[in-house]
Amino acid sequence: MTDADGQVRPKRRLSRVKKWLLWSLGIALVLALAVCGVANYYLHRAEPMLRAALVDSLQKRFHSKVEIGDFRVSMLDGFWVEGRSLRIWLPVEAQQNAIAVNGAANQPWITGPWIVVDKLRFHASWHISPGQPIVVNVIHVEGVKVLLPPKEDRLNLSGSKSAGAGQAAGLNPNAAGPAGTENAATQPQAEQAPPAPVQPTATNSWLKLPRVVVKQIECQNAELIIEKGQRDRDKGKIPLDFFLSKATLFPDNNGGPISFAVELTNAKPVGLIHSTGKAGPWVPGDPGELPVEGDYHFDHADLSTIKGIAGMLSSTGHYSGTLRKIEVDGQTQTPDFRLQRVADGSGVPLTAHFHATVDGTNGDTWLEPVDAMLGHTHILARGKVVRVPEVHGHDITLQVNVDRGRIEDILHISASSETPFMTGNLSLATSFHLPPGEASVWDKLLLDGQFHLSQARFSNDKMQGRIVQLSLRGQGKPDEVKTTDPTTVRSDMQGHFKLGGGMLQLPDLQYQVPGAQIVAHGTYGLKAGSLDFDGDAKLDASLSQVIGGWKGFLLKPADKLLSKNGAGLDVPIHVKGTRKDPKFGVDFDRLGKTQKAAQQ
Repeated sequence: MTDADGQVRPKRRLSRVKKWLLWSLGIALVLALAVCGVANYYLHRAEPMLRAALVDSLQKRFHSKVEIGDFRVSMLDGFWVEGRSLRIWLPVEAQQNAIAVNGAANQPWITGPWIVVDKLRFHASWHISPGQPIVVNVIHVEGVKVLLPPKEDRLNLSGSKSAGAGQAAGLNPNAAGPAGTENAATQPQAEQAPPAPVQPTATNSWLKLPRVVVKQIECQNAELIIEKGQRDRDKGKIPLDFFLSKATLFPDNNGGPISFAVELTNAKPVGLIHSTGKAGPWVPGDPGELPVEGDYHFDHADLSTIKGIAGMLSSTGHYSGTLRKIEVDGQTQTPDFRLQRVADGSGVPLTAHFHATVDGTNGDTWLEPVDAMLGHTHILARGKVVRVPEVHGHDITLQVNVDRGRIEDILHISASSETPFMTGNLSLATSFHLPPGEASVWDKLLLDGQFHLSQARFSNDKMQGRIVQLSLRGQGKPDEVKTTDPTTVRSDMQGHFKLGGGMLQLPDLQYQVPGAQIVAHGTYGLKAGSLDFDGDAKLDASLSQVIGGWKGFLLKPADKLLSKNGAGLDVPIHVKGTRKDPKFGVDFDRLGKTQKAAQQ
């Protein structure tokens, strides 16, 4: 509409603008719907294409069959990828060799996948520059299980020996193998045939993915199982099982070692091991040659999970070498080492520095040596700790030497009493054998060696009083018994010993105090403290000198009769009872007999 002078009215102009805006919005909406439709179409197309590309890449890497149970892709704020039930089989050539060795494909690592991943997910930016790799900051992996074949069957696990190896692994559909018609009749009969040879996955030529660079892999609940060969299974050996509660990997995208930080749950003693270091590169066909290096920290390890002992252990150290031969240097601290039956707070501090060689493929350990301090006692040990699969334990064999020590340190770990029943300087050399089994440590521990105890004193007043009497009367000083300080009389002991079943045997114990020597044999029970000894007390003084006074004068005619075996007085004795209530006595039926007659 126009007014009288021909001018366009404002209302008419606004109406045209409104129509133009409506048309623009409509066109934009249609375009948006079209874009969403196209994006939705390509998103659904991208999932199978990306899945096929990923499977194809893994198959070329492992030269084997690869499957992914579920695969989802989201393009909101970049690429979000999530996969479930990833499974990777052994190369076909490795399967064929395993069947040839074992005679049948009846093992889980032959018939089924050797790598299983429950879930994986990662995010990558959609800003991809030409010629630049796709950067994935973190791949989250949950529930990993790796079934590693026996050593004799680990052939071409990586399929990287040659191009011919790739064909043998099944990348060429015309290659001879389980699916080939020419060799089908010559293949060993199997309970279940291995997967068919793998063929390259068909992917669109335009979907050529750039190189992917992974900065970090976060893995939770990983399990590594090293299978045993047929010969080991016939001997009753079971697979090795390692569990990692958490592992963080930092790959070197140039093929170098992988940095890692792991948390490993140790079975016995129960505790958490934290370790950081580097591993790799992977050695095709022989994981035992995998280079490793790192540091570890083992904290709050509860020794009570080992039946018979108790205390809280912590350890730190450094290791390097290959998985089959790891050199470890470390130290341990146990502030309250003790037997399990001993009350808390009654233990003895135990510290140790050690050098060990560990076979990471089976857990066997060689100690070379262990330098330890138990309280004030210095212990040096060498030997080995070997896994015994038949009984799910370890067999420990050591040679132990104590060059300077205190007997009270040994007694403190086995008794709840704050005061040990004996003190003194100790030196010993013994073999140490701790076989596997469910029995308590002190019931199955085997020792065989010799010892020397000097400057010894009994804390039991009754027993020490008897020792004082023996010494003074043996010197012909019976009148000084009541006036002598008992702590001034010290004993000296030496001899061979054997420990087994919690019972200590002393076949040739020699016990000396000033004026007297006792040669005895018998047993001592570690648990109850039982005493059962027989022997001979040889005194320097004669019988009349031992008794003294007018009674001694009357006994002079018997001096010649009882001065046998080169002693002034030879008295057959016995010690019975317990360490808390010892009972001494004279064997009168052997009194006056020669040592030879007594032995007969």
